[in-house]
Amino acid sequence: MISYDKSIEDEFRKLSRHLPDLIFQFTRRADGTYHVPVASSGIVNVFGCTPEDVKDSFDAIAKVIHPEDAQLVFEAIEYSANHLVDFVCEARVCLPGKPIQWILTRSTPEKLPDGSISWYGFCANITEQRQALEKILALSKKQDAILKAIPDMVFEIGMNHIVYEYHSSLNDLLAAPPEVFIGKNFYEVLSKEASDVLALAIQEANEQGYSIGQQYMVELESGQYWFELSVAPIILEEGQDKRFIVLARNITQRKYNDNKLIQLSLAVEQSSASIEITDLNGKIEYVNQQFLTSTGFTYDEVIGANPNIVKSGYTKKETYKAMWQTIKSGNNWHGEFLNKKKNGHLFWEAVTISPVRNEAGEIIHFLGIKNDISNQKKTAEKLRKIAWNQSHQVRGPLTDILGIINAIKLDITPEEKDTLINQLEVAAMNLDKAIHDVVDETKKPI
Repeated sequence: MISYDKSIEDEFRKLSRHLPDLIFQFTRRADGTYHVPVASSGIVNVFGCTPEDVKDSFDAIAKVIHPEDAQLVFEAIEYSANHLVDFVCEARVCLPGKPIQWILTRSTPEKLPDGSISWYGFCANITEQRQALEKILALSKKQDAILKAIPDMVFEIGMNHIVYEYHSSLNDLLAAPPEVFIGKNFYEVLSKEASDVLALAIQEANEQGYSIGQQYMVELESGQYWFELSVAPIILEEGQDKRFIVLARNITQRKYNDNKLIQLSLAVEQSSASIEITDLNGKIEYVNQQFLTSTGFTYDEVIGANPNIVKSGYTKKETYKAMWQTIKSGNNWHGEFLNKKKNGHLFWEAVTISPVRNEAGEIIHFLGIKNDISNQKKTAEKLRKIAWNQSHQVRGPLTDILGIINAIKLDITPEEKDTLINQLEVAAMNLDKAIHDVVDETKKPI
């Protein structure tokens, strides 16, 4: 061990008195035992003991080293001693009445003539730095988890259109590797049309503080893909170039669904049938144009109203009861209603009402499809009346014909047979006239 005279030791203590960290000479004796012959007053802050406590023994320090770190510390000491390399170690210490502290130790070994080894260095309390680092690491892990959870492609782009960062959790053909984007102007990577949209979104975010909803399309070998942008500026230090976080979401399926919905909406609106959608209580939530045309009501008069707005009072209550029982049980109902228009005119409708289910199979709406069958009803009623009124006109000549035919079969004279044949001709002409009258009647407008 290197010996110090009293004056040098006093100078050392004076110089190090106000340092919160520990400056030391740590020695491993030739017999393998440890002690700290020289220690600054900072040892109290670091290890909770005095320089005198460790002058002859290392025990006062060894007992406060965290049990989980002790083996690591001693292995690092022996490695430094055996290879004469700098000792660098971070470990926890447990001081009575204090939370766990993190200590950083750095020292350089020197082998002495008697076979002992001394290290000269310092110990610093790095608890605050470790806690700050742990917070940063936790935040980084959280941000990484957020990025992985985001289904979008994430870019960091400057006002100069350069892509500085890129992340995607996708593993399909839409997720290009980072080297495709990073460090490049997006006009080099995307089509001009798509790049113009991205540039517009960035400009909009720069002026308004955000941009949402700009869309662009890219052509790939597998087809067309649509993306929607969300852009917000990054707050950087003064003087730095503006940058923006850009989220690009694949909305191809949504576009497809929207187009299908538009097609369906057009088909429904242009349908010749009245279409009505209600909630589970029967309150109207949607009607198409044909419904308004057929009933004479306006959209505002119908939405939120009950379907009995067209109720005429002529349909039996039992019919409505059966209808509700059928559709609430999940089945389709078919029937006819005599309804009333806004102007009071009555009209017949053939109605099919079906329950609408969600993905879980629960009934959430009722769909009614109605066709005006007033003309069919009038035609059927006219034919019934014609058949009723004209049937006797047909039956008379027909009865005469059948009677004459039976009489001709009898044993009669030629003169009588001629008379009967003449009568048969008259009866046939009467039947023909009756039939023509029926046909002419059916041709008259309803």
